[in-house]
Amino acid sequence: MSLLLPEEPRAEDDSLNWLVFMSEFDLLALDQSRVLMERIKGVQLLGNWEPAPSSDTWMVRLRLELLEAEPTSEVPRFTEWVMVVDFRVDAWGKVQVHPDSGEGGIRHTFEHQQYNGGPHAVWPVRNGHICCLNEMHGLAASRNAMEAEPVTTIERLVWHVQRALEWVRSAADGTLAKAGDPFELPDFNVGFKGKTVSLAYYEDAESFSHWQRCSAYSGVAPISYLNGVAVIRQFLDRRGKETVHAPAWGQFIDGMGSRNKALWLRLETMPVVNRWQVPATLTELRSAVAADGKDLEELLKTALERVAETEDLLLLVGMPVPRRVQEAPYRYHWQALELFPKLKGTPAKSRVPLVLNRLRSSSPATWVGRSENWHPEDLQSRGRVTRSLREANILLIGAGALGANLAEQLVRMGVIHLTVVDHEPLEAGNLVRHTLDLPVLNISKAVALAERLNRVSPSAKVKGIASMFTSKDASVVVAAQSATLIIDATASDDVLRELPLPGITGDVPIISLSLGLHSRRLFFYADVAASFGYGAFSRWFAPYREEEHQEAVKQELPRGLGCWHPLTPARLNRVLGLAGCAVELIEQVCEGQVSLPVGYCHRWQVAELGKEVAAEAAP
Repeated sequence: MSLLLPEEPRAEDDSLNWLVFMSEFDLLALDQSRVLMERIKGVQLLGNWEPAPSSDTWMVRLRLELLEAEPTSEVPRFTEWVMVVDFRVDAWGKVQVHPDSGEGGIRHTFEHQQYNGGPHAVWPVRNGHICCLNEMHGLAASRNAMEAEPVTTIERLVWHVQRALEWVRSAADGTLAKAGDPFELPDFNVGFKGKTVSLAYYEDAESFSHWQRCSAYSGVAPISYLNGVAVIRQFLDRRGKETVHAPAWGQFIDGMGSRNKALWLRLETMPVVNRWQVPATLTELRSAVAADGKDLEELLKTALERVAETEDLLLLVGMPVPRRVQEAPYRYHWQALELFPKLKGTPAKSRVPLVLNRLRSSSPATWVGRSENWHPEDLQSRGRVTRSLREANILLIGAGALGANLAEQLVRMGVIHLTVVDHEPLEAGNLVRHTLDLPVLNISKAVALAERLNRVSPSAKVKGIASMFTSKDASVVVAAQSATLIIDATASDDVLRELPLPGITGDVPIISLSLGLHSRRLFFYADVAASFGYGAFSRWFAPYREEEHQEAVKQELPRGLGCWHPLTPARLNRVLGLAGCAVELIEQVCEGQVSLPVGYCHRWQVAELGKEVAAEAAP
């Protein structure tokens, strides 16, 4: 049976431009895949490949038989599906498998399935396409794992059908989410179109313990907007007066203005209906809240009276989540829905009745699909420094190229408390290898760097002191006395002669960092305050200092116009790389992995590409 091709589009009609993305080989691949899919046990094709209306995709209807599992009321023996393949998104075809919109399609939403509560916006199928991809697919896409999904079109289509058969069997026998699997939320993306792009909250195991001891289940929540992200600033009681919970935000979030007020509701179970589907209407939401043993209207009525007019009134719904399936919950997750659109301009006396009437209705529950936990445990899960370094109160002396790049890496990887001391302003010549930019030219490096770093992490509490490092400056002395780790990145002997300042605890590590000419070497020296001394450092560094000097006198070094003294040459890529090496060395000191004092010279090394390639090609 040949493919049903669309009619040739008119020259002025560009709505059927599928040939731009497909070739005759793709059409042959679809035809051949149909032959192979019909040979799979449990698969029956209910038609031919057809172009999807108003899109650049092809679709084929399937009937899948439940094999090796008993039918249930939710998953009968035969279910009908639609395979959709899109050659616009992927040259080999992006494949999705959706429930058929007819009587044979499943109506419930299961784990590892998108929201299945209604028809697709474009295609004649149901919304809930199932997840057939391997869990390593994301890593494989960035070359960090082996890809399970085949590349070529024919193999890919056959593979997805086989995976769909496995999914149906697992849905029937209840093994889609097995004990010990990583826990996954239901799909909250049900078409929200408000101004809120996403929700940001701050929760961990410690705050979960607080919530478990708390008797409040609803109230008022001040929020701030950051480029469309609604950030939960605080949880107040129903009267909007007493603080129920205050997230430990950093300096930037704490300083945000333009607060709005949302409502919050805390549940003790996941609010789902139809097995694993989020409530699609307020009627379903009321049912889900009732199943949790609570009355939605009663919980929100008092708080509503304390909410001022707002563009969009959000309801924040909190739910406990585990790390893994069938484990006990360890923290709360918050999800937002638009309870009432455009309350702004509504007379105060009519706001509460309007919202209550909506709560009693069957209006759509318009969820904000994206929600993120901005706690460091989640936000920095892709790469963090060790706990001892994250929890350190660090004094960084020097906000030059090395100090600034080191500070940026530390804060991005989890350091919260950091004080930067530097008396110099940012100059144009610094821009070639500094993290700061033109808008802060001639402003204190320390102050500008602190402001930047507080914007880098929502947990950061960074302070800048525009001063020389000296015992005569009271603010410097106070910062040094409260530090649990001191890092000198000035490469200044005068600074080291000042250390340690009076009052510094004897077991506080003091680390000196500096770079060699052209950033060919990183010099790392560490000791504790009780025994740190410039003399010991100088004796260790003496042979390196002589080597650097001999190298410097042989070179034509860069100079500023009219400046007799040469400038220090060091390219940004090497400064960044050696700053990264310094982070790992600092971690070793903080973890107590080395005996102090210790000195180390790390050399910048890049393989000679020609020799490397030749070696790889050799038999």
